[in-house]
Amino acid sequence: MKPDMDEPRLKDKVALVTGAAGGLGRSICELLAKDGAAVVLADIDPIALRNRTSEFDREGIRTALQVECDVSSPDSVRSMMDEVSKTCGRLDILVNNAGGSLHIPRDLEQIGESDWDKVIGVNLKGTFLCCQAAVPLLKQTGAGSIVNMASIAGRTGSPVSSVAYAAAKGGIIALTRRIAVEVAKDNIRANAVAPGFIFSGPRLEKLWESQTEEQKRMVLNSIPLGRHGTPDDVASAVLFLASSRSAWMTGAIIDVNGGRFIG
Repeated sequence: MKPDMDEPRLKDKVALVTGAAGGLGRSICELLAKDGAAVVLADIDPIALRNRTSEFDREGIRTALQVECDVSSPDSVRSMMDEVSKTCGRLDILVNNAGGSLHIPRDLEQIGESDWDKVIGVNLKGTFLCCQAAVPLLKQTGAGSIVNMASIAGRTGSPVSSVAYAAAKGGIIALTRRIAVEVAKDNIRANAVAPGFIFSGPRLEKLWESQTEEQKRMVLNSIPLGRHGTPDDVASAVLFLASSRSAWMTGAIIDVNGGRFIG
């Protein structure tokens, strides 16, 4: 008998999502919770984290814990994992969603060393630190799933991304593949999602609205499916990789970009 694809697959699972207070983080947490997971919300912004938690409480979305964490800090990451272990007793899923372009200059000649360190630190180093700290907990459950957040910028040249962001996301792709090989013996899977142009918050919406109609048309014409993506488009891919629906997948990079990059 084929399994019911609508049946919750994450019942009794604990899922940790970094960058949970952002627009994309919200969609990821919501879909994981609806599929049965007890979700741990982690973010560097304590106010945004409290607001997100209150919002979920009002909407009846199940959460297990809220943790303030700077993913670029080893001490902060270790403290977060200790809190998850102490409060939840287990960890089944890690979603490394924290990251972004972090408002640094886009052009090569304008990027300072501190800009580079900031983007690499949060995106690439943060993903590494969280994976490293989570694996011992994932081993204890006898299985686990790591989902990292890459980007189309790490797959192909992007005119709107900085070299620091592209390097960080390309590094996450390589990191994911190497981790997948190393932890497979422990029945832990590691995959990544590489989104394209996603409306994931006010900043991107404002950037889009600042474009001329011709510029908007050029962007949409470059996407075979003819539209920009939504946070739910990305969250659906994360849910797939987090659950047993992708049980025989590891080291994979899922491109969620409407066909803008196919490779």
